[in-house]
Amino acid sequence: TIEAGLILSELLLRRRIRRVLILSPASLRSQWQQEMQDKFSLSFDTVNRDETHALRKNLGLDANPWRTFPRIITSYYYLKQPDVIESFLSACRVPEGTPHLPWDLLIVDEAHNLAPAPFGEYSELTRMLRTLAPYFEHKLFLSATPHNGWTRSFTGLLEMLDPDRFTQT
Repeated sequence: TIEAGLILSELLLRRRIRRVLILSPASLRSQWQQEMQDKFSLSFDTVNRDETHALRKNLGLDANPWRTFPRIITSYYYLKQPDVIESFLSACRVPEGTPHLPWDLLIVDEAHNLAPAPFGEYSELTRMLRTLAPYFEHKLFLSATPHNGWTRSFTGLLEMLDPDRFTQT
């Protein structure tokens, strides 16, 4: 969290980024929010079902939290839900010819949870990350869990970080 905050702060100071999404397990959302505020004086809005309902109550039924807030923390289990990912994708649609991606930085905590399985189909979490990763200019995947030894899992994460350099085997 601290290393991600240092990178995030530096990119903000250099005006390289503005819109940031932090994905984490639900149990770590408040910790991320608190640490970003306490250690880096950065405020983040938490997006979940309750916050989305409150936003729509205040701003109208068509309010989209993914358009409203520039810095968001959410759970990847929340974002993988079909209606939520569709709301996210609708907020990412920009007019053709727009030179910039709609989001600047994606930080994924516990990224090993979203890595492709060594065999078989992609999990819902992997599919979700593969869907949203192209909408971010910069990506930072964090994990303290060692690589599981499977090439497909490791290269799958690398491919989502940089699809031009890495391809799954």
